[in-house]
Amino acid sequence: MNFEAVLAGLPDAVIAVDTELRIVFWNSAAEMLTERSARRAESRVLKDVFPGDASIVRRLAETLATGESRSEAEALIERPDRREVPVSLLTAPLFGKDGTVDGAVAVLRDLSRIRQLEAEVRRGETLASAGRMAVGLAHEIRNPLGAIRGAVQLLARELAGQPRLTEYTTVLTTEVDRVNRIIEMLLNLARPAPVRPVPLNLHQLLERVALLNEEGARDKRITIARRYDPSLPPILGDEDRLVQVFHNLVRNAMDAMSAGGTLTLATKVSLNPVFGKMDLGGAAGPRATGGGARTMVEAQVIDEGQGIPAAVRARIFDPFFTTKDRGLGLGLAICHQILEQHRGAIHVESEEGRGTMVTCFLPIAR
Repeated sequence: MNFEAVLAGLPDAVIAVDTELRIVFWNSAAEMLTERSARRAESRVLKDVFPGDASIVRRLAETLATGESRSEAEALIERPDRREVPVSLLTAPLFGKDGTVDGAVAVLRDLSRIRQLEAEVRRGETLASAGRMAVGLAHEIRNPLGAIRGAVQLLARELAGQPRLTEYTTVLTTEVDRVNRIIEMLLNLARPAPVRPVPLNLHQLLERVALLNEEGARDKRITIARRYDPSLPPILGDEDRLVQVFHNLVRNAMDAMSAGGTLTLATKVSLNPVFGKMDLGGAAGPRATGGGARTMVEAQVIDEGQGIPAAVRARIFDPFFTTKDRGLGLGLAICHQILEQHRGAIHVESEEGRGTMVTCFLPIAR
């Protein structure tokens, strides 16, 4: 039996070194995990591939020195672009015929999918808590708010001839309406409206969103460009809910482009063989209900804004997490929820200083 072929086909990354910590074996799973090819890795000293203080370097060195296995339930592997991937790590010695240690092997398992699922569970728990709170308090808050708004409107009529005082009534009305919007968004998360999917022309839907934002884009010196696939098939979706998604994404993109620029709406068909299984290292997502190869339609909103800081990328879909001064942190959580109801997904790629690309995966109408 060709044991090297067996190791090469394992789903876990396998890296072997000699007594000088020089890499002698690097399987295809290691190539995918580290984003380094075997051709570039083999024959190099391990410390030239990974930082000297990396767990894999330390554990393999200890195994070579002691002839004993080492393990870490969670360690980090650094990719060439400095992104870190959580892994489980196990090392074991390789003995020669004379019983001496001839080398060592490390087996690494990618934990990013597990961490993604844990994040989904935490997000679900947060949404459930927010939902219970929202449903319980909505009516209690709405009734006095309605009374306050009515009283402010009456007061505004009485003060109609005093512009200095009517400024205060305008502020009161605006803030009452804002609280009402917050309550509505919480209720949407708690009790999402049922999706009524029908075959839709995605380009017509995106044009509707572009028209809604045309004036705001002009004011911010933003040009809306289209890069549509002319052969795009109809999608299966709820038009009003998807307009809500893309309107939110376009508004976010425009907010990020304080210096103006081009906002691109793009579409294409793609067979995504790892649908629902991408890691969170450099992007947030995708968030999906299922895995496996599926032919989907991709709708992209691409901006030239300041980008999303790496430190917050993995949290952008968390309810109540926001980087905006007056943001609620609910917009992207609702987008995620709507796409999940469509059995789709949302994926975010961003680079600080160069912009952000949000990709929505949607099912094709059969």
